[in-house]
Amino acid sequence: MLLRSLVALMALAIAPFAIRAADDDNPYKNAKVGDYVKYTLSTKVGPFAQDGTVTQTVTAVTDKEVTVKATMKIGETEVPIPETKIDLTKPFDPTKAGGGNIPGGGDAKIEKLKEGKEKIKVGGKEYDCVWTTYKFTAKAMGIEIEGDMKAWTSKDVPAGMVKMTMNATFAKNDMVMTMEISEYGNMKKKD
Repeated sequence: MLLRSLVALMALAIAPFAIRAADDDNPYKNAKVGDYVKYTLSTKVGPFAQDGTVTQTVTAVTDKEVTVKATMKIGETEVPIPETKIDLTKPFDPTKAGGGNIPGGGDAKIEKLKEGKEKIKVGGKEYDCVWTTYKFTAKAMGIEIEGDMKAWTSKDVPAGMVKMTMNATFAKNDMVMTMEISEYGNMKKKD
């Protein structure tokens, strides 16, 4: 149970920041209700490994704001995640997503380090990406976590993120997490 809680905590704290490096465009500016992106999640804390999924779905769109609902499943456990509202009137800045706050209490700080370009292959498909590295600290549930992260983003993918890797340390335990895109589209078109 502790492993599931920590995986959920880290995914909630870090995933919004990994969505896309800040640029002149907001990755949600052309979003439509029903757009979704699904990621596989692989985590290892010490000797324990846990897999899961994270799905982000656009639930509402106005001229100024997009509402995104995320769902997370760790093993067989569904983890509730509050909806996020994204301001379309400003460039998307992942270091300020959610104000650095972790849902359910806590705080996260993130610092952008380096950036570059790379073509990567995920799920049998190649993506032209911009990669960005970050350093972060987070505190929640009385646990302090610090680490580094690398996110690969592409303008060809809704919400931008193709892949994210993270290495962190908390309570003298090492944690490694990887999120990779597995599918995306629009729920209304699937019907």
